[in-house]
Amino acid sequence: MRDKIVVTGYGVKAPNTNNIGQYIYNLKNGVCCLDTVTDLSPNGEKTIIGRIHSGLDEFESDKRFKRLPRATLLGMASGKEALNQARLSNLADKKVGLFFGISVGAIGEKLFHDSIIHVNENNYRNVPITFSHFSNYHSITAEIAHYLSIKGITKTITTGCTSSLEAIQDAMVYLKSGIIDVAVVGGTDSLVNKMACFGFAKTKSIPINQTLNVGAVPFNQNSKGFAISEGSGVIILEREEDARKRKIEILGEIENIVSNNDGVHIYSVEETGEQMISALKEVIEGRTPDYINSQALGIQVNDRIEEHCSKILFNHKVPYTSIKSMIGNPYGAIGVLQVISSLISINHGFIPPTIRTNKEGYEEMNIVTEPWHQEVNEVAITNHGHGGNNACAYIKRHK
Repeated sequence: MRDKIVVTGYGVKAPNTNNIGQYIYNLKNGVCCLDTVTDLSPNGEKTIIGRIHSGLDEFESDKRFKRLPRATLLGMASGKEALNQARLSNLADKKVGLFFGISVGAIGEKLFHDSIIHVNENNYRNVPITFSHFSNYHSITAEIAHYLSIKGITKTITTGCTSSLEAIQDAMVYLKSGIIDVAVVGGTDSLVNKMACFGFAKTKSIPINQTLNVGAVPFNQNSKGFAISEGSGVIILEREEDARKRKIEILGEIENIVSNNDGVHIYSVEETGEQMISALKEVIEGRTPDYINSQALGIQVNDRIEEHCSKILFNHKVPYTSIKSMIGNPYGAIGVLQVISSLISINHGFIPPTIRTNKEGYEEMNIVTEPWHQEVNEVAITNHGHGGNNACAYIKRHK
């Protein structure tokens, strides 16, 4: 019998979501946490974003953290909440690993941009001493480890938007091998600025001049892209026997994660969904989950691949939903946020809705557009990253 890997704590930071309590409320009630702005697009057009407006006062008012990137602060906050729920305030006597998924890191920070200008102008004196750390994704993870008093295995996984889901995959290997006893696993990213908007506008991946009624809407053929957002999520993983010994509440089981790559040229588009279908098929192992927590985000090529998966594997009978309709797509953090939303769904008895969509063009799919209050025992997750990685997870109620 293989070791069960269970979740004993979780923490979040997301648009309009400062903690797990707010996350539960927003998911259960289908709250839109996105905004439209006109100051980030090339010509002042409307763009749709997800920003975190509050909840970091503890860190922003402390001079010790003044020079840290925003993504670091988000990871610290969600990590602290997760450890508190898991009742793991003292990690000194345990073999602990920290695994963080990061896609864009600190490259959106003003300090990073200004430093590049100084370098190009050969202005050495004005390049800050912190520049090298803003350039290094692992510095974010290392600082989170320092804040959480973790000195064991510390790893950064960067595979685009699949980063945090694949961080969980790596952590499970370490737990099952016995190398570590506790895994603190998460993702964090913060890139909501002109750099993101200009870059994704070039690839026609974000909705320009679309309202919240149409733009960044999963499973709607009129949506012209996704909502860039920021966020962080952390879960605590342990082997089942260790969690039972601690007499801590077990929130769910991560049964398996499967990942692969589309294997196509990075400047081309993979439209068949062959590799996503393969990963999802492998992770479900012929079972029928209660629903699919989907990676659909309002980019038509991605959402059509979800439609292919639904038809080929489930004949459109299994419900699909996408939390990105509420919080947007916070890059490398989205995978772990999908995992946490699935665990919440299992523990609170509901399927979160895909809000704002009228399902136009996706009428054959079984898309959840209002909260469904029902028992949930098993959830499959789909996740796709910039660069072609696919990752799928299977989450179960602990029994």
